[in-house]
Amino acid sequence: MSNHANKTVPHRAEKLEALAQDLLLRKNNQLGYPFNQDCGLSSFHKWLADTKLGDLSIINVGDPYKKEWHMLNTDEFERYCIDFIADACGFHGRHWGVLSNGGTDGNMHGIYFARKALKAKSPIAPILYVSRQAHYSLQKIGDVQNIETRIIDSLPMGAMDAGDLYKKIDPSRPALVAIAIGGTFKGAIDNQSEISEAIEKAGPIAVYKHLDAALFGGYLPFLNDPKANSILDASKAGFDSVAISGHKFLSMNEPIGIFICRRSVLDCVNENPVEYLNGTIPTLNCSRSGLDALKLYWRISALGVKGIRSEAERSLSMAQLLLDTLKAKGVPAWKNQYSNTVFFRRPSEEIVNKYALACCHDDEFGQLAHIVAMQYFTPEIIEGVASDISASME
Repeated sequence: MSNHANKTVPHRAEKLEALAQDLLLRKNNQLGYPFNQDCGLSSFHKWLADTKLGDLSIINVGDPYKKEWHMLNTDEFERYCIDFIADACGFHGRHWGVLSNGGTDGNMHGIYFARKALKAKSPIAPILYVSRQAHYSLQKIGDVQNIETRIIDSLPMGAMDAGDLYKKIDPSRPALVAIAIGGTFKGAIDNQSEISEAIEKAGPIAVYKHLDAALFGGYLPFLNDPKANSILDASKAGFDSVAISGHKFLSMNEPIGIFICRRSVLDCVNENPVEYLNGTIPTLNCSRSGLDALKLYWRISALGVKGIRSEAERSLSMAQLLLDTLKAKGVPAWKNQYSNTVFFRRPSEEIVNKYALACCHDDEFGQLAHIVAMQYFTPEIIEGVASDISASME
């Protein structure tokens, strides 16, 4: 018998219980990343266990709007989630969408759909324009899809520099512009009006605008503020597609996302029908979790617009309280408008590790860390972390 076989292995239940206790103990110390540690999904999981659906394999395949499909699926609930977000984002029913496997997958669909839509207008290969402060996945996706990518400079607070975009646009080729609605580190919102002016002035032969709104897309459309709503209003801002993360503000406890585009964009993608799947498969991924669609439906339908608005306003108020508290304690700190991300001078490594802070070097501000204020934040959490940050700097 091998030495490995002779080793004592902890009982499975004991090992899992130890993990659960450790994670629960540290759940309020994960402040550098945009996850809601009070998802409120226990009732869903109880329902799933009681109905025994948790013992079934439920896979949603291809187009969630397909008509004929007799395999087990939750397409109806997937469509509800997509339509709910699309309505909030001003598509007015002229949309198509899918629940993706997360924000990066949503961006992958956005860039892929953009290529197909631009190809329908011009055979010339497009150029992807993306801000230096946008999510790293966009540059990686440009590499994966073999698209020439040009990095656009950012303004000091993190938004895309529309002047630099104008200088770098090649008017002889289609422009695929990735716009960050909430930059990854500073939480800046790229100015779509200035970007549109730069594009119009440069005059590329075709244009597609994709929005990466992973975190902010979960709350901007629901705030009681018309200016905030207009940022993600397709009828006013004129973007072609948007990717939103479900496991950030919308509080899923595992990766899921929402990709939505104009219906006219889908018409450029639908080709090469798959006979045994009864139609075309516009999605990059054939299979998606049918259970995740139920889970997102559960949360959206439980909260409704009023509930999401309440959580959004709480998060933004907690972000403002964090900013004010840090400044009152002498810590240099900053926040963009409509952002729940507060960035500040990087504290000691001990504090960075204790609170799982995200950190980076910035040419404008130096060494930085940030905290993303989510729904579960309380004044007590903020006072504790701000005191620790201040003390470590002293």
